[in-house]
Amino acid sequence: MKNYVLFIVIVVVSFTSCKKEESNKEGYSFVFLPRKVKMVFISPGTKIFYEGSKDLNNYATLFENSVPEDQFFISILTSNYDPRPDLAKDNPNYDPKSSMPIGYPYSFDNLDDPIPSVEQQIKLDFEKDVKQNSSGNGSANNSEHIIFLEYRTSQIKALTVSTLNTPLFGRQAGESLNDFFDIVLYDPAVIISAPTERLVCGFSILNHNNPPGKEFPTSIDEWLNFRPFGQASMYLSPNKKMEGLPLNVQFVVQMETAEGLVLSDTTRTITITE
Repeated sequence: MKNYVLFIVIVVVSFTSCKKEESNKEGYSFVFLPRKVKMVFISPGTKIFYEGSKDLNNYATLFENSVPEDQFFISILTSNYDPRPDLAKDNPNYDPKSSMPIGYPYSFDNLDDPIPSVEQQIKLDFEKDVKQNSSGNGSANNSEHIIFLEYRTSQIKALTVSTLNTPLFGRQAGESLNDFFDIVLYDPAVIISAPTERLVCGFSILNHNNPPGKEFPTSIDEWLNFRPFGQASMYLSPNKKMEGLPLNVQFVVQMETAEGLVLSDTTRTITITE
């Protein structure tokens, strides 16, 4: 049975070897899972806050049909195939016609050709991040950390978020809502410029010791300006209050790749409440 989990996973094992692993001096091994972008998915999510506060604790897939405005976000995912039938095989309670989970469920199926130089840059950047955040007082052990990392090898030319039938943020249904959403999470935390195959943002810049201004873009247009490879998933949160709540809304994502593929997906109807 396949095991599907969020695609950046650190598993602690002892004396483990794997044909696809590449070890580094820090005791980390990477299992890279490259895919072209041939499908796009959009899934509604809910933010989970610590009890009694507005401090964000986690992000979760929205299983209900309604969500408070301050908890709502959407996840945009890409892949070279639809993994939901495989998820249903492993979990009889999962409906393959339902929304994708908000985090891409990694698998070893349908992988495309890797880009070794990209993988090497990601490894080096991750090692840099580990060193920046290391306390220096860890004790030696015989365990090895394995990181499963999905990445995409198709350049994204355009990305638009809209609604199917409901006017929102003063825009008519079908008009771009890109200006009203901020990218709040990249998963994995890397951005690769496709023309140069160079890493422009990575794990290491999330460290607070980096210079001010060196951070991940929050707007869709800023991200597209990098001419990036696709993300396995990214989370977008509204940056403006919605009027006329409650609203019944279906959100639409349309994406175009540099190869000329025009892809789209639509959420089920969800009710956004005050």
